[in-house]
Amino acid sequence: MTLTKRGLRLIALVASGAAGFAVWTIATRSSDTYTTEKTEYHAPSDQHEDPLQDDRLADKVTTFDADLVDRRPWGGWLVNKSNAVIKLDVPLIKPDVSRHLLKLHRSYSAAYNALKSGQFLPSVNMIDGKAKQFDDGLYAALDQAYYTGLDEALASHVGLVRRLHAKVGPNSPATPFLAAALELAGETVAVNDVAAKDRALDQFLRIDVRSKPIGFYTWNETLRETFRFLRFLQESFGTDDLDVPAALAAALASDASLLADYQRAVDFFARLTNPYKTLSLVDLTEMESPDAAGIAKRCRERQLSTCVVAFFPASTSRETELFEKLFPNGLPENVDLMGALIRAIRSGRVDLTPRSDGGWYDYQVYALETLLLPEKSSEHNKLLLTKAYKKRMLEAFKALVTKRRETHVRGLTFTEITSALPERPPLPPMKPRLRVEPAPSYFVRTARAYSFLSNFLESAVGVEPLKTLHGLTATGPRTVDLASELQYMRELFYGLYIISAEDIGMRASFFDDEQVDVEHCTAVAAVWIASAWDDPDLGSDVRVAVPISFDPTRRVTRFWITLGVRATRLEANYARTLHVKPMNGSGTWERVEPSNLEPAHHLILVDEFAEVEMNGLVAMTREELRTICDRAGSKEAIIAALGNADSRSRGRRP
Repeated sequence: MTLTKRGLRLIALVASGAAGFAVWTIATRSSDTYTTEKTEYHAPSDQHEDPLQDDRLADKVTTFDADLVDRRPWGGWLVNKSNAVIKLDVPLIKPDVSRHLLKLHRSYSAAYNALKSGQFLPSVNMIDGKAKQFDDGLYAALDQAYYTGLDEALASHVGLVRRLHAKVGPNSPATPFLAAALELAGETVAVNDVAAKDRALDQFLRIDVRSKPIGFYTWNETLRETFRFLRFLQESFGTDDLDVPAALAAALASDASLLADYQRAVDFFARLTNPYKTLSLVDLTEMESPDAAGIAKRCRERQLSTCVVAFFPASTSRETELFEKLFPNGLPENVDLMGALIRAIRSGRVDLTPRSDGGWYDYQVYALETLLLPEKSSEHNKLLLTKAYKKRMLEAFKALVTKRRETHVRGLTFTEITSALPERPPLPPMKPRLRVEPAPSYFVRTARAYSFLSNFLESAVGVEPLKTLHGLTATGPRTVDLASELQYMRELFYGLYIISAEDIGMRASFFDDEQVDVEHCTAVAAVWIASAWDDPDLGSDVRVAVPISFDPTRRVTRFWITLGVRATRLEANYARTLHVKPMNGSGTWERVEPSNLEPAHHLILVDEFAEVEMNGLVAMTREELRTICDRAGSKEAIIAALGNADSRSRGRRP
């Protein structure tokens, strides 16, 4: 087509300083012309207003509640922090004085053992490290069980494809596709068009970022097979390439048992991870004749941005949806994807609230929201955050969302006092008594994410089958069965929420239908906190890399990476004072004078995050990343080494 000079009309130029985008729209009135839209990306300049500023005490609204008493008396005094506000800061680490705090370690336990300080406070990162190991083990066990089959609870994915292959016969256009999938599972079946089968395998295996098992999928050969098999079945078919999906849909529609097992598998992963970003074969079975027009209509009805069909569709995510809107023509060289995601969340363009059909990943990422937007947390008026502390939580968000995504990497596109005490004991210096880094909203949202997962799995799989499964690790199964450990993780995070709320003088609250045994959950969390450094999960290597995007034109792959664990300082003091009264019940609540307040100093362990672009359409296993990290040592050296790493590797057939 050619644009006519007479027909051109400039409609709009829209520039967004916060996100750094310009959108040009050119329209015409002439029938021989067309409309085009171009999006340009400009990296945000340093002149933009810094969204991170110290909180103002005047903005904090608190109310004194005489009944909200800390269950831990102090020096003969009852403590009431309902009207208190605690200030959190992370003082600058001076390399010439505290260089040892900047050293990167492979795990939280390794960092703790190297530094050996009684000042350590369980950080959000460290507690999340516990959750990460459980989450990986659970997902690995479920993926592996569904792949191989779990009695009547989960019909084997391989068995499903084998049955479909027998149904369509050797001459179907879908046969080479099914045969290729089964070959990845170690099975050889009859196929007339061997060349088509080999082409499908070669196209899949030659791009590491699609086919190379990463994350926990390198733990054993069955998990490696599971990754390649299910990733291959995520390959999509466009509206001009419908022979294979149409044949598969027809076979499913003709066999109620096959269709029911397929529908159950599709529904399962839409909840275990997230809703799908493309159509599945179920959509085609509901059409009289699957064609381009019908599929386009269904995509509009489902509000899907990508109008293709897949056997096992990939799951969507808020970050993927954002990046597809921002960069429809590919990633600019200078783009900061994490920065773009954070700006979009802060601006409200991306809402992390789980959607009505959202999966576990939606709930997990929503739990991280208040690390970025503390004003949305229930503890907002109880904590006075400095700019430096907000930056620390920003870095925590980056690391934790990276770890969350890596778990889902296969499925994502990309007591009573009775004794009398002295009437008025001396009042000791008062300082915040934190048992964990204060993040109640994160803890309770994570507990609710586990509740969602538990309800879903009990419905989809059943309690008894879950009791026969154990989460996996790189060296074998976890000790406790999945049903019991999932219940424990739910109770642990509810307990951490209750304890964290009490630490800052906030009342824990629950939904009307939320069944929480407060005392039991509190005890579970207290026991874990007391022995956290003995938890084997905290000895696991935290260094992971997850591909977030790849550009086949420029032949580059961009990764989010956690490079290791280091320590930082956390300082907590009362910006608005607390109230006390003698334990013997005499007197009334009285305000503690500022002269009697002291700061509390802690060390916390945090993850080091980086976003790195590597040449080639590559994938990187945990082992490959960790070898580079061990060799390079520092963050700067690791990033430089990754930039120079050999990225010419290609996938190999199993």
